[in-house]
Amino acid sequence: MSGALLAVAVTVALPHYPASAFAGGRAEVRKQAEASMLVTGTIDIDAIGNVTSYRIEQADALPKAMLDVVDGRVRGWRFEPVVVDGKARPARAPMQLRLVTKQEGDRYLLRIAGASFSTYDKNDTESPRLKGGKLSPPKYPELAYFNNVSGTVYLVARVGRDGSVEEAIAEQVNLRAVGTEKEMAQFRYLLGEETRRVALRHWKFNFPTTGPDADAPFVSVRVPVDFVFHGQQQEAPGKWIAYVPGPRQEVPWRNWDAAVQAPDAVLAGGIYPDKPKGPRLLTDLDG
Repeated sequence: MSGALLAVAVTVALPHYPASAFAGGRAEVRKQAEASMLVTGTIDIDAIGNVTSYRIEQADALPKAMLDVVDGRVRGWRFEPVVVDGKARPARAPMQLRLVTKQEGDRYLLRIAGASFSTYDKNDTESPRLKGGKLSPPKYPELAYFNNVSGTVYLVARVGRDGSVEEAIAEQVNLRAVGTEKEMAQFRYLLGEETRRVALRHWKFNFPTTGPDADAPFVSVRVPVDFVFHGQQQEAPGKWIAYVPGPRQEVPWRNWDAAVQAPDAVLAGGIYPDKPKGPRLLTDLDG
């Protein structure tokens, strides 16, 4: 994927695990670390799928050089025309972009790593909605807690017609600390499995009652879950955060294209449709 070199500073850092936990071999993992920001806004496309305008709500948080790179990418996008009542029409959609930088010498390489053009509305009867108003949170795995390991699990859950979670997979787990490859894999597993366990045992949803999925055998949702300590900065739109991205896992029941809708293009604390509901991007995300 392409990117642009920028002479701007991004002041975020990743801690090591405590020396008492594990030992050695962390330099190569540190090279994988990224600084990331999620920005939100809207995008307007015309009847043939060209971008006519867009808005980023957190534009003031980005240097002009970065905004120029994003502008060049977004204005070059082409979408599948939005058809309403059999006719292609202009459309406006919500937009979430995952911006990522990595240091190259004294400069930073910026890329758009993921995007989402749909949101979750708790009153939307065409999408699965949380039953009971609140998700049961997973417990912090003791080994991760006592080694000061925090991160985010991007879970995808398959919801059956009775509203229970039939299957769940941690599609990606990003960690906010640096260890060896073996350490990172162990902590990703611990955080992902605890989230998966709680989803399978305790999460319940109302199945869609209208729309194309009302008669479907199952629906699929994305649920990002943060494991953070009291007082630790939580990710928010317009804020840089440092992490080591985990590998992306295949979702076995997914039979639709979710390549653009990256696992981490949404914030923790929400429930999102796994099958994109917004306009479909036809061109490459990052140019």
